[in-house]
Amino acid sequence: MMLNSKNVEQQILTPSEILPKRNFILANPKNIGVMIVVLIALLIGICKPLTGLPPIGHHIIAVVIIALGLWIFKPNNVPFMAGCAFVVSGGLIFGLNYGVVAAGFVSSSVWILIPALYFGFVLQKTGLGKRIAYLVLKAFEPGWVTMAISWFIIGVLLSALTPSITVRLAIVMPIALGVIDACKLKYNSKGSAFIALIAFAMCLFPGTGWLTGSLSGPIMTGFLPPELKPLATFDNWFKILALPWFLVTVIYVALVVVLMKPNEAIGIPRDTFKEEYKGLGPISRDEIITGIILVACLVLFTTERIHGIPAAGAALMALVLLLVFGIIKPTEIGTGANWDVICFFGVAISLSPIFLEAQVSAWLTPILQPTILSLATNPLIFLLLVTIGMMLIRFIDVPWGFSTIALTAVVLIPVFNQFGIHPLVVTFAYLVGINFFLLSYQQPWMLMAEGILQNKGWAANHVFIAGLCFIIAAIAAIVICMPYWRMIGVIP
Repeated sequence: MMLNSKNVEQQILTPSEILPKRNFILANPKNIGVMIVVLIALLIGICKPLTGLPPIGHHIIAVVIIALGLWIFKPNNVPFMAGCAFVVSGGLIFGLNYGVVAAGFVSSSVWILIPALYFGFVLQKTGLGKRIAYLVLKAFEPGWVTMAISWFIIGVLLSALTPSITVRLAIVMPIALGVIDACKLKYNSKGSAFIALIAFAMCLFPGTGWLTGSLSGPIMTGFLPPELKPLATFDNWFKILALPWFLVTVIYVALVVVLMKPNEAIGIPRDTFKEEYKGLGPISRDEIITGIILVACLVLFTTERIHGIPAAGAALMALVLLLVFGIIKPTEIGTGANWDVICFFGVAISLSPIFLEAQVSAWLTPILQPTILSLATNPLIFLLLVTIGMMLIRFIDVPWGFSTIALTAVVLIPVFNQFGIHPLVVTFAYLVGINFFLLSYQQPWMLMAEGILQNKGWAANHVFIAGLCFIIAAIAAIVICMPYWRMIGVIP
């Protein structure tokens, strides 16, 4: 189509017309945040102010800081892929090789993550996840306490079948919203927050207690230094971390019940859940096949010591069966798993070898070790302070604190070798940091849950109270578990 001169003149913007656009950019907090992050990164990359750190270390820190800015602020809603591509390209530009910048993608963690996301997809697609949830809910007489117990059982069952927190939220949070509506509760009230925040937490906390119950399991294994990875078996993870995360979950639920349970009755008849379950219809062929495959996979996970099949091998074989039986269609391969998330976790795991190769870890170790190792003589004080430190860092290291974990994971080697503190004991502190929330922006899963709930579940003050409950629960779990950890020989 031809443009006449009048149309061309109309497309030419005057300075007064450009200024509002510029002001719009500067008025956007996300854009301002990214600009500040980029300026800090340029200062580090160009001026090289960190004494003793070689130039490549300064450059890599600058690259990671900009990537963090993209992950945290998401200008123009860019996906995680943008920051991931920046880390990989920046590493290559400044001289790192492909084996280093893409190390996370050959880690077993990513090859557990990929089938895990598809497990969640088929749970949602077949309706098996929803069937399990309503099967539990209809087994109890409706009440505030029994509702909390129901969410706990649902969280454990779904965690056993898929590590994907995204899918667990996608299954559970719509049901929670349905319960809120059925009870005729005011949105963002104390009652709706009680239901929604317990349902949300049960998607996160219980599965953290075993290696494949949460994405945090394979991800944290990927962060461990190579010499410590053999210690992170399914058996060791369950033996060391199942009890503390059970305690965290129970104490959190108990505190939320005490602090947030409404005085009035829940006001929903028991037949409500029975009718919802009946509305699902008879169990389908796809649900049966999916259930058999996922349960068999869980059995292989838990018996790895007997048969020797690694978790990644079992997970990938389960994915093959889901494809062969047609549960996952060829057209769903691209949509069944969130590849943006896969790329993010792959690059996040690569941060440890990137920092190591760029000599950032070697530069940071002498700075961190004297302070950290001086505390390690007392396992209780050491673990409490590391846990509190990880929670504090989450106010600025928003994407689950992964960059902090990547930088500090190297300290686990002397903590284990010199003081006999098992790396999975210290991993508890990191896991608390990953699951931590006090404000909504600190927990990406919470932002997802708010979106599913259409912002009808809780208010900011409810999140703050629930976050305090989690902090108390985590600290209490550490204190209670000290004699247990000493008894099984993982702390001196």
